Amino acid sequence: MIGFIIGTVCLIGLVKVLRRGRGWHGRWGHGGYGSHSGRMGGPRRWFLRSIMERLETTPGQEKAIVAAIDELRDDRKLVREEAEQTRADLARVVSSGLVDDAAFEETFARHDRLLAQLRVAFVESLKKATEALDERQRKQVAELLERSGRFGGRVWA
Repeated sequence: MIGFIIGTVCLIGLVKVLRRGRGWHGRWGHGGYGSHSGRMGGPRRWFLRSIMERLETTPGQEKAIVAAIDELRDDRKLVREEAEQTRADLARVVSSGLVDDAAFEETFARHDRLLAQLRVAFVESLKKATEALDERQRKQVAELLERSGRFGGRVWA
């Protein structure tokens, strides 16, 4: 169960990396879409920008995709709060000297509830981002995913 929480945190971290693609010049710096971020350059922005450019997304598509990513990003607070509570539970169990499955029953139940909530949020965000893309763009993204995220290869047509 802890593995699911760690995986979810990693997923949210990836979303954070993708979301920081704001603040670029040109079409990335207009319309309330990153122009006020105040951040300059960096590999995180380059990553999202390069994907959007390769997909040849329109400003409207970009706005929809970033909105979907923003919704996922809001769940980071829930994960952070659960991590803090889990650390407190772990400290309590270790200090008591009685480590068994029952000691973590409520902790794991909270993990299950949070994971279910994050799954729903992830699917909804993915739906919104996917709906914003046309068929050609969806095929490009699928091709990227099938190749285990290799960006250096000939993934893009």
